Amino acid sequence: MRDEDMLRDALSAIAGRAHDPAPVAAGIEARARAHRQRRGLLVASAAAVTGVAGAAALWPRPHTPQPPAVTPAPSPSPSAILPVNYRPTWLPDGFAEVSRSGTGPESQTRTWQRGDDRILLFLTSRSRFDPAGFQPAVLGGRRAWVVTGPGKVWVEVGDGLMAGVSVPRLDPTGETTRRIAASIVPDPGAVAAVSLSFGWLPERFGGPVSAELSGTSEHWRETLRVGGSPEARTAIEAELLWEISTSKGTPATMRGLPGFVHLGDSGVGCPDLPASVSDCQGFSAFAKVEFAGSRILRVKIGMGYEVSRAELIRIMNEIVLGPEPDTSWLPAT
Repeated sequence: MRDEDMLRDALSAIAGRAHDPAPVAAGIEARARAHRQRRGLLVASAAAVTGVAGAAALWPRPHTPQPPAVTPAPSPSPSAILPVNYRPTWLPDGFAEVSRSGTGPESQTRTWQRGDDRILLFLTSRSRFDPAGFQPAVLGGRRAWVVTGPGKVWVEVGDGLMAGVSVPRLDPTGETTRRIAASIVPDPGAVAAVSLSFGWLPERFGGPVSAELSGTSEHWRETLRVGGSPEARTAIEAELLWEISTSKGTPATMRGLPGFVHLGDSGVGCPDLPASVSDCQGFSAFAKVEFAGSRILRVKIGMGYEVSRAELIRIMNEIVLGPEPDTSWLPAT
Protein backbone atom coordinates (compact mmCIF):
# COMPACT_ATOMS: atom_id res chain seq x y z
CA MET A 1 0.00 0.00 0.00
CA ARG A 2 1.25 3.41 -0.86
CA ASP A 3 2.03 5.97 1.83
CA GLU A 4 -0.76 8.21 0.52
CA ASP A 5 -3.30 5.39 0.86
CA MET A 6 -2.15 4.56 4.41
CA LEU A 7 -2.46 8.25 5.49
CA ARG A 8 -5.94 8.50 3.95
CA ASP A 9 -7.13 5.35 5.74
CA ALA A 10 -5.74 6.62 9.09
CA LEU A 11 -7.55 9.94 8.74
CA SER A 12 -10.77 8.13 7.82
CA ALA A 13 -10.49 6.00 10.95
CA ILE A 14 -9.95 9.03 13.16
CA ALA A 15 -12.90 10.79 11.57
CA GLY A 16 -15.04 7.72 12.15
CA ARG A 17 -14.26 7.75 15.86
CA ALA A 18 -14.94 11.53 16.27
CA HIS A 19 -18.08 12.77 18.09
CA ASP A 20 -20.97 14.22 16.17
CA PRO A 21 -20.15 17.97 15.90
CA ALA A 22 -23.79 19.08 16.43
CA PRO A 23 -24.06 17.97 20.09
CA VAL A 24 -20.61 19.40 20.81
CA ALA A 25 -21.60 22.75 19.34
CA ALA A 26 -24.83 22.67 21.32
CA GLY A 27 -22.91 22.01 24.52
CA ILE A 28 -20.57 24.91 23.88
CA GLU A 29 -23.50 27.22 23.21
CA ALA A 30 -25.26 26.04 26.41
CA ARG A 31 -22.19 26.77 28.49
CA ALA A 32 -21.83 30.20 26.91
CA ARG A 33 -25.52 30.93 27.56
CA ALA A 34 -25.18 29.91 31.22
CA HIS A 35 -22.13 32.13 31.58
CA ARG A 36 -24.05 35.09 30.14
CA GLN A 37 -26.95 34.42 32.54
CA ARG A 38 -24.63 34.28 35.55
CA ARG A 39 -23.00 37.52 34.48
CA GLY A 40 -26.43 39.16 34.09
CA LEU A 41 -27.43 38.01 37.57
CA LEU A 42 -24.25 39.48 39.02
CA VAL A 43 -24.94 42.82 37.34
CA ALA A 44 -28.55 42.79 38.54
CA SER A 45 -27.49 41.91 42.05
CA ALA A 46 -25.00 44.75 42.11
CA ALA A 47 -27.70 47.15 40.95
CA ALA A 48 -30.07 45.90 43.63
CA VAL A 49 -27.47 46.35 46.33
CA THR A 50 -26.82 49.89 45.10
CA GLY A 51 -30.53 50.66 45.25
CA VAL A 52 -30.87 49.33 48.78
CA ALA A 53 -27.87 51.36 49.89
CA GLY A 54 -29.46 54.49 48.49
CA ALA A 55 -32.79 53.81 50.21
CA ALA A 56 -31.08 53.34 53.56
CA ALA A 57 -28.72 56.27 53.20
CA LEU A 58 -30.08 58.06 56.26
CA TRP A 59 -29.21 55.25 58.65
CA PRO A 60 -25.71 54.96 60.13
CA ARG A 61 -23.82 52.22 58.32
CA PRO A 62 -20.54 50.39 58.95
CA HIS A 63 -17.56 51.93 57.26
CA THR A 64 -13.94 50.98 56.83
CA PRO A 65 -11.80 54.02 57.67
CA GLN A 66 -10.21 55.66 54.65
CA PRO A 67 -6.69 57.11 54.56
CA PRO A 68 -6.56 60.55 56.18
CA ALA A 69 -7.35 63.45 53.90
CA VAL A 70 -7.25 67.20 54.36
CA THR A 71 -10.41 67.68 52.30
CA PRO A 72 -13.50 65.47 52.13
CA ALA A 73 -12.99 62.44 49.92
CA PRO A 74 -15.51 61.98 47.07
CA SER A 75 -18.17 59.27 47.12
CA PRO A 76 -20.88 58.28 44.61
CA SER A 77 -23.63 60.40 46.21
CA PRO A 78 -24.41 62.58 49.21
CA SER A 79 -24.55 60.48 52.36
CA ALA A 80 -28.02 61.52 53.52
CA ILE A 81 -30.87 62.62 51.27
CA LEU A 82 -34.18 63.72 52.76
CA PRO A 83 -37.16 64.46 50.51
CA VAL A 84 -39.12 67.55 51.56
CA ASN A 85 -42.51 66.93 50.04
CA TYR A 86 -44.52 70.17 50.21
CA ARG A 87 -44.07 73.92 49.76
CA PRO A 88 -46.21 77.06 49.72
CA THR A 89 -46.79 78.78 46.38
CA TRP A 90 -47.35 82.14 48.08
CA LEU A 91 -45.15 83.93 50.61
CA PRO A 92 -44.85 87.62 51.54
CA ASP A 93 -42.21 89.45 49.53
CA GLY A 94 -38.56 89.15 50.51
CA PHE A 95 -38.53 85.72 52.13
CA ALA A 96 -35.86 83.16 51.16
CA GLU A 97 -35.62 79.52 52.20
CA VAL A 98 -32.79 79.06 54.72
CA SER A 99 -33.24 75.57 56.17
CA ARG A 100 -34.55 72.09 55.43
CA SER A 101 -34.55 69.34 58.04
CA GLY A 102 -36.31 66.21 59.25
CA THR A 103 -36.19 62.49 59.89
CA GLY A 104 -38.33 61.25 57.00
CA PRO A 105 -41.67 61.71 55.21
CA GLU A 106 -43.61 62.18 58.46
CA SER A 107 -41.29 64.64 60.18
CA GLN A 108 -40.00 67.61 58.20
CA THR A 109 -39.44 71.33 58.62
CA ARG A 110 -38.71 74.00 56.03
CA THR A 111 -37.86 77.57 57.03
CA TRP A 112 -38.02 80.86 55.12
CA GLN A 113 -36.51 84.05 56.53
CA ARG A 114 -36.58 87.81 55.92
CA GLY A 115 -34.45 89.71 58.40
CA ASP A 116 -35.56 88.55 61.84
CA ASP A 117 -38.92 87.23 60.59
CA ARG A 118 -39.38 83.54 59.91
CA ILE A 119 -42.01 81.34 58.30
CA LEU A 120 -41.96 77.63 59.17
CA LEU A 121 -43.64 74.76 57.35
CA PHE A 122 -43.96 71.51 59.32
CA LEU A 123 -45.01 68.07 58.16
CA THR A 124 -46.25 65.36 60.52
CA SER A 125 -48.57 62.36 60.50
CA ARG A 126 -52.32 62.85 60.97
CA SER A 127 -52.26 60.38 63.87
CA ARG A 128 -49.92 62.66 65.85
CA PHE A 129 -51.92 65.84 65.32
CA ASP A 130 -53.84 67.09 68.36
CA PRO A 131 -56.73 69.42 67.35
CA ALA A 132 -57.26 70.72 70.90
CA GLY A 133 -57.41 74.51 70.86
CA PHE A 134 -57.98 74.70 67.08
CA GLN A 135 -61.16 75.46 65.14
CA PRO A 136 -62.15 73.50 61.99
CA ALA A 137 -61.91 75.41 58.73
CA VAL A 138 -61.35 74.92 54.98
CA LEU A 139 -58.23 76.38 53.34
CA GLY A 140 -57.31 75.83 49.72
CA GLY A 141 -60.07 73.24 49.41
CA ARG A 142 -58.61 71.14 52.25
CA ARG A 143 -59.73 70.45 55.80
CA ALA A 144 -57.86 72.76 58.14
CA TRP A 145 -57.56 73.72 61.79
CA VAL A 146 -56.93 77.35 62.75
CA VAL A 147 -56.69 79.55 65.83
CA THR A 148 -57.90 83.09 66.34
CA GLY A 149 -54.97 85.47 66.03
CA PRO A 150 -51.33 84.47 65.46
CA GLY A 151 -50.21 80.88 65.74
CA LYS A 152 -50.07 77.68 63.75
CA VAL A 153 -52.47 76.60 61.03
CA TRP A 154 -52.76 72.94 60.06
CA VAL A 155 -54.12 71.51 56.78
CA GLU A 156 -54.59 67.93 55.60
CA VAL A 157 -52.39 67.32 52.57
CA GLY A 158 -53.20 63.65 51.91
CA ASP A 159 -51.53 60.30 52.53
CA GLY A 160 -52.26 60.62 56.24
CA LEU A 161 -50.09 63.75 56.54
CA MET A 162 -50.66 67.18 58.05
CA ALA A 163 -48.83 70.36 57.05
CA GLY A 164 -48.51 73.11 59.63
CA VAL A 165 -47.59 76.75 59.05
CA SER A 166 -46.26 79.08 61.72
CA VAL A 167 -45.50 82.79 61.29
CA PRO A 168 -44.35 83.77 64.78
CA ARG A 169 -43.70 87.54 64.52
CA LEU A 170 -45.30 89.36 61.63
CA ASP A 171 -48.89 88.05 61.59
CA PRO A 172 -50.93 89.25 64.59
CA THR A 173 -54.28 88.39 62.96
CA GLY A 174 -53.33 85.05 61.41
CA GLU A 175 -54.43 86.10 57.94
CA THR A 176 -50.94 85.71 56.44
CA THR A 177 -50.56 82.28 58.04
CA ARG A 178 -53.87 81.10 56.62
CA ARG A 179 -53.07 82.41 53.14
CA ILE A 180 -49.72 80.58 53.14
CA ALA A 181 -51.39 77.37 54.33
CA ALA A 182 -54.02 77.61 51.58
CA SER A 183 -51.25 77.76 48.95
CA ILE A 184 -49.40 74.55 49.94
CA VAL A 185 -48.75 72.14 47.04
CA PRO A 186 -46.66 68.96 46.57
CA ASP A 187 -43.00 69.58 45.84
CA PRO A 188 -41.67 66.40 44.21
CA GLY A 189 -37.90 66.25 43.85
CA ALA A 190 -37.13 68.80 46.58
CA VAL A 191 -34.61 67.40 49.06
CA ALA A 192 -32.29 68.30 51.89
CA ALA A 193 -28.98 66.52 51.31
CA VAL A 194 -25.91 66.42 53.52
CA SER A 195 -22.50 64.92 52.84
CA LEU A 196 -22.19 63.42 56.34
CA SER A 197 -22.75 59.82 57.31
CA PHE A 198 -21.88 58.09 60.56
CA GLY A 199 -19.60 55.09 60.26
CA TRP A 200 -19.06 53.41 63.63
CA LEU A 201 -21.25 54.32 66.61
CA PRO A 202 -21.52 52.70 70.06
CA GLU A 203 -24.58 50.44 70.24
CA ARG A 204 -26.06 52.56 73.05
CA PHE A 205 -26.49 55.48 70.63
CA GLY A 206 -29.91 54.89 69.14
CA GLY A 207 -32.96 56.73 67.87
CA PRO A 208 -34.23 58.29 64.65
CA VAL A 209 -31.69 59.82 62.28
CA SER A 210 -32.28 63.37 61.04
CA ALA A 211 -30.49 65.57 58.53
CA GLU A 212 -30.44 69.34 58.19
CA LEU A 213 -28.98 71.76 55.64
CA SER A 214 -29.08 75.48 56.39
CA GLY A 215 -27.23 78.77 55.90
CA THR A 216 -26.30 80.27 52.55
CA SER A 217 -25.28 78.81 49.22
CA GLU A 218 -21.66 79.87 49.86
CA HIS A 219 -21.36 79.05 53.58
CA TRP A 220 -23.82 76.36 54.57
CA ARG A 221 -24.12 74.15 57.61
CA GLU A 222 -24.71 70.40 57.42
CA THR A 223 -26.00 68.51 60.46
CA LEU A 224 -26.67 64.81 61.04
CA ARG A 225 -28.25 63.67 64.32
CA VAL A 226 -29.14 60.41 65.99
CA GLY A 227 -32.06 60.80 68.40
CA GLY A 228 -33.67 64.13 69.10
CA SER A 229 -37.32 63.17 68.51
CA PRO A 230 -40.01 63.57 71.19
CA GLU A 231 -39.32 59.95 72.09
CA ALA A 232 -35.54 60.20 72.27
CA ARG A 233 -32.98 62.78 73.30
CA THR A 234 -30.23 63.65 70.86
CA ALA A 235 -27.53 61.02 71.36
CA ILE A 236 -24.96 62.39 68.94
CA GLU A 237 -24.69 65.17 66.41
CA ALA A 238 -22.15 65.72 63.64
CA GLU A 239 -21.90 69.04 61.85
CA LEU A 240 -19.82 70.40 59.00
CA LEU A 241 -19.73 74.18 58.68
CA TRP A 242 -17.61 77.26 58.07
CA GLU A 243 -16.64 78.79 61.37
CA ILE A 244 -13.77 80.54 63.11
CA SER A 245 -13.22 78.73 66.42
CA THR A 246 -10.68 78.74 69.19
CA SER A 247 -8.33 75.86 70.01
CA LYS A 248 -9.76 74.86 73.39
CA GLY A 249 -9.82 71.23 74.45
CA THR A 250 -7.21 68.50 74.60
CA PRO A 251 -5.11 68.12 71.43
CA ALA A 252 -5.71 64.96 69.40
CA THR A 253 -4.90 63.81 65.88
CA MET A 254 -8.04 62.78 63.99
CA ARG A 255 -8.55 62.12 60.29
CA GLY A 256 -4.84 62.82 59.90
CA LEU A 257 -5.31 66.40 61.12
CA PRO A 258 -4.64 68.20 64.40
CA GLY A 259 -7.85 68.53 66.39
CA PHE A 260 -9.27 68.83 69.89
CA VAL A 261 -11.34 66.65 72.21
CA HIS A 262 -13.33 67.81 75.22
CA LEU A 263 -15.11 65.47 77.68
CA GLY A 264 -17.49 65.76 80.61
CA ASP A 265 -18.68 69.37 80.59
CA SER A 266 -22.08 68.70 82.23
CA GLY A 267 -24.02 70.68 79.63
CA VAL A 268 -21.87 73.81 79.67
CA GLY A 269 -21.51 73.50 75.90
CA CYS A 270 -18.61 73.59 73.49
CA PRO A 271 -15.73 75.58 75.02
CA ASP A 272 -14.39 76.45 71.57
CA LEU A 273 -17.50 78.47 70.75
CA PRO A 274 -17.52 81.52 73.05
CA ALA A 275 -19.64 83.51 70.61
CA SER A 276 -22.30 80.82 70.10
CA VAL A 277 -22.37 78.65 73.20
CA SER A 278 -26.09 78.09 72.71
CA ASP A 279 -25.26 75.88 69.73
CA CYS A 280 -23.79 73.35 72.13
CA GLN A 281 -26.19 73.56 75.08
CA GLY A 282 -27.43 70.09 75.94
CA PHE A 283 -24.21 68.41 74.88
CA SER A 284 -21.61 66.98 77.23
CA ALA A 285 -18.57 66.36 75.03
CA PHE A 286 -17.20 67.19 71.62
CA ALA A 287 -14.40 66.53 69.15
CA LYS A 288 -13.46 68.71 66.22
CA VAL A 289 -10.98 69.09 63.39
CA GLU A 290 -10.53 71.99 61.00
CA PHE A 291 -10.08 71.60 57.26
CA ALA A 292 -8.51 74.20 55.02
CA GLY A 293 -10.54 77.38 54.70
CA SER A 294 -11.88 77.47 58.28
CA ARG A 295 -14.26 74.59 57.68
CA ILE A 296 -14.98 72.68 60.89
CA LEU A 297 -16.09 69.07 61.36
CA ARG A 298 -17.45 68.66 64.88
CA VAL A 299 -19.00 65.75 66.77
CA LYS A 300 -21.11 66.51 69.86
CA ILE A 301 -22.37 63.98 72.43
CA GLY A 302 -25.81 64.51 73.96
CA MET A 303 -26.44 64.94 77.66
CA GLY A 304 -26.99 61.63 79.44
CA TYR A 305 -24.69 59.72 77.09
CA GLU A 306 -21.23 58.74 78.26
CA VAL A 307 -18.37 58.41 75.83
CA SER A 308 -14.68 57.70 76.27
CA ARG A 309 -11.92 59.63 74.56
CA ALA A 310 -11.07 56.59 72.43
CA GLU A 311 -14.71 56.17 71.37
CA LEU A 312 -15.06 59.85 70.48
CA ILE A 313 -11.90 59.76 68.38
CA ARG A 314 -13.07 56.62 66.59
CA ILE A 315 -16.47 58.17 65.84
CA MET A 316 -14.73 61.21 64.35
CA ASN A 317 -12.29 59.13 62.31
CA GLU A 318 -15.03 56.95 60.80
CA ILE A 319 -17.47 59.65 59.74
CA VAL A 320 -17.94 59.41 55.98
CA LEU A 321 -17.68 62.63 54.00
CA GLY A 322 -19.24 62.65 50.56
CA PRO A 323 -19.28 65.41 47.95
CA GLU A 324 -20.77 68.80 48.69
CA PRO A 325 -24.59 68.84 48.61
CA ASP A 326 -26.74 70.96 46.33
CA THR A 327 -27.08 74.36 48.01
CA SER A 328 -28.56 76.25 45.06
CA TRP A 329 -31.89 76.68 46.84
CA LEU A 330 -30.23 78.55 49.73
CA PRO A 331 -29.82 82.35 49.55
CA ALA A 332 -26.53 83.72 48.24
CA THR A 333 -25.87 85.75 51.39
